[in-house]
Amino acid sequence: MAPEHVSDLETPSGGGDDGLDWAVDELPLEAAKGLFVTLAKAFRAFQLYDENNPVRRRFLESLRGELQELWTEVDSLVVSIDEDHFYLGGQQVYRSESRSDSLAFLFFKDGVREITFLPGIEGDEIERFLSVLQRARKLVPEGDDLLTVLWEEDLRFFRYQYVDLLAEGVSLPVPGGGNSQGELQAVLEAEDAADADAAGAEAADGAADAPPQTVSQDDFNPTLYALDQRDMETLRTELQKELSRDTRADVLSALFDRLEEPHYRDRQSEILRTLATLLPNFLSRGALVAATRVLEELRTLEARQDVFDERRREESMRILDEVSAPEAIGELIKALYDGTIRATPSQLGGFLAYLRGGALDPLLRASESVEHKELRAVLREAVKGIANRNRTAVLRLLDEKDPVVAAGAARLAGALQLNEAGTALAGLLRHQEAAVRLAAIEAAVSLKASTVAGSLEHAMQDPDRDVRVAAARALGTLRYRPAARGLASIIGGKPIRAADISEKVAVFEAYGLIAGEEGVQVLDGLLNGKSFLGKREPTEIRAAAALGLGCAGGGAARSALERAAQDDDPVVRSNVNRALRREA
Repeated sequence: MAPEHVSDLETPSGGGDDGLDWAVDELPLEAAKGLFVTLAKAFRAFQLYDENNPVRRRFLESLRGELQELWTEVDSLVVSIDEDHFYLGGQQVYRSESRSDSLAFLFFKDGVREITFLPGIEGDEIERFLSVLQRARKLVPEGDDLLTVLWEEDLRFFRYQYVDLLAEGVSLPVPGGGNSQGELQAVLEAEDAADADAAGAEAADGAADAPPQTVSQDDFNPTLYALDQRDMETLRTELQKELSRDTRADVLSALFDRLEEPHYRDRQSEILRTLATLLPNFLSRGALVAATRVLEELRTLEARQDVFDERRREESMRILDEVSAPEAIGELIKALYDGTIRATPSQLGGFLAYLRGGALDPLLRASESVEHKELRAVLREAVKGIANRNRTAVLRLLDEKDPVVAAGAARLAGALQLNEAGTALAGLLRHQEAAVRLAAIEAAVSLKASTVAGSLEHAMQDPDRDVRVAAARALGTLRYRPAARGLASIIGGKPIRAADISEKVAVFEAYGLIAGEEGVQVLDGLLNGKSFLGKREPTEIRAAAALGLGCAGGGAARSALERAAQDDDPVVRSNVNRALRREA
């Protein structure tokens, strides 16, 4: 490529004519605008990424495609340049507010005033062209300039015109103007004489006034070194952008860009080791957003088949296992309690959602014991999500000695409908802690587990009143028919007479639900029957029997209730009416 030198008169002005005879409406202005936008993006990717990076390759292919489309409309693209713009036929097709990343200023500062793209540059030469721009961006003022780099590269499908920056704006004498050598010599001698007279006058003045012995600030013109308003604003904007830049996010992006390159296995392992070191650091500083991003990216890369080999996948999974370990989660929760780490519920929930089964134990314990209502809700939601992905871990936790964990695992098994947990739940009904027995009953109802229902009968004799009530209600909900005989024995015995009202009601209603019409005779006798001496059952037993009849239903139960509808005892009468409304 032979560069063309143009004089000041030949230099295309910003927005001037490019020398072609096209009408403005025939120029591919929109295509040219899009081309330079893509060129700027491709140049940025060329600087940031190495040659094998998919981001860089994608932008290069886009640039080649736009050039190929452009050659269907024109045979060449001739663009004139000023400090901040590219012009095509006098129309602006590129503009940059910031000179630090301006393509136009990159050419303009070294004297290039016009460039021409020719068909063929979209091939291998486009990367050489971008390499030239990259080298020019890094040139120091005292070294080579863009013109030298372009000359050395000798591109075939790219041309340029430039001006001599030292001569730009200087009017040069035009040869052949009619001045003879004698006339020119006379002019020069006259100028020398005038200079001599001026020197003599200055010497005479100097004799009268002594030269100053110090340098005054007025001897300097500060405007020679000042930035104009636009440059100051650009500098201020770039400084603010740099100060507010999320350096941590940029570093992580660079690491993950290179982690996606499967051809460099050793580098992948090195990056994974770096991430394994960074994660605990992020957590200790409360940077949950950054930690969550690391877990999210690793989970995504593990799921892809074209990034990790088996060894690298194991290394990645080990990172997630380590951060999900009970010790690590225990420290995180303690820091949340102490206020050492402050995080919003959404930030904490986002992080916990990526943990593995090892985190269940401490999280479950915390979700059962934490007093902060909002934090408890976040922890329980996270526990449910992790348990749903690690169901076998929930079954293991049912055997935990810690009653808080065992109770939480029981409720979790019911919420997740883990039918295989039935046998373990039956075992928990004999746990020494009443809270665990209650949780097991709650889970049995959720699962509708027949394997647990038999154990619920034994729970009716539990020493804890709350457990007995829960077991009675569970049997009624499950309609466990074999329990009818045992319940009949209870309602006819003496211990139920000493129980409180809620326990009486729970037992009688459970019996009515399970026995149905077969239990009406027993319940009717308790509600309406009299002893040999004409005594009735106590008020609370009669009221509970009425509610049991309402649960049993059927014509016989309704008839028994109607006979007691006008009972003299207001408590009995009120509960009879309640049962009739329910039976109806």
